[in-house]
Amino acid sequence: MSEMLQQYPTINGREIHVRTWNPEGGETVIFWHGLARNSIDFVEIGAELGKKGYRVLAPDTLGRGLSEWAEDPKAEYSYANYMDLAIKLMDFYCCDKVHWVGTSMGGLIGMLLAASDEYSDRIGSLVLNDIGPEVPQEALERIVNYVQSPLTFRRYNEINQYLQTLYQPFGPHTSHQWQVMIAASVRRLDNGDYTTHYDPQILASYEPSSTPINLWHQFAKVQVPLMLMHGLHSDVLTKDIVKKMREMQPDMAVNYYLGCGHAPNLFFKSYRQDVENFIEANPISPISHARRNAG
Repeated sequence: MSEMLQQYPTINGREIHVRTWNPEGGETVIFWHGLARNSIDFVEIGAELGKKGYRVLAPDTLGRGLSEWAEDPKAEYSYANYMDLAIKLMDFYCCDKVHWVGTSMGGLIGMLLAASDEYSDRIGSLVLNDIGPEVPQEALERIVNYVQSPLTFRRYNEINQYLQTLYQPFGPHTSHQWQVMIAASVRRLDNGDYTTHYDPQILASYEPSSTPINLWHQFAKVQVPLMLMHGLHSDVLTKDIVKKMREMQPDMAVNYYLGCGHAPNLFFKSYRQDVENFIEANPISPISHARRNAG
């Protein structure tokens, strides 16, 4: 498998941790994780695509994993800022256009970029992993409840068991894959307890009374090759939402996955292969690395 590099570029004054494979490769693939996850979710598919000649970038979003935490959580933990960080990350790595694979929150960021009048030319293809233009209220409340109030555990084995239970909807994992994923998903507190590896303030901008997510207008504007991954037991991406998405984007490829919910994890080989096949079938042309980051 392709060797992984771990880099820490400073974007908008914040140090962002990026897992990178095949930095001298051709077409670039960006993998962007879900709300409370991090780039460890893409270590296997990153290595495989790197070996196939792609350059692969998988950042930890601001406040997650090994990336710096926000100084102004309400302003910085927002989709507008994530989009800005994504574009400046592309500039830093001299990416004119990329394949974007986004799980949950990462998919929403990709959707917004692909629909944007300003940035749509930067997205060459888009994979939405178990996310649509809206999120049912019950699913949103479930996610908010555990993300806003992270639990703490005295022993590693306790948080290990908790996270394996929490992440069962991700689909099948080997014992080794669980070990890799969970080891990168926990951190120690000052008192020695374990908790999840993200800033508890990542939902600082969330207001329970705010208007529910509605990105149907943006989704309709997406004009790049599009693939949807649907965990059939997902409470975030329902069958009704998928039906409406297919009607709105009839050329969209849709893959359904039994035995998992939100969201199919790319540690599982058949899930990875679907993504790899889609990327290979939709090459970016011409390949350009013209954009540079001035600072």
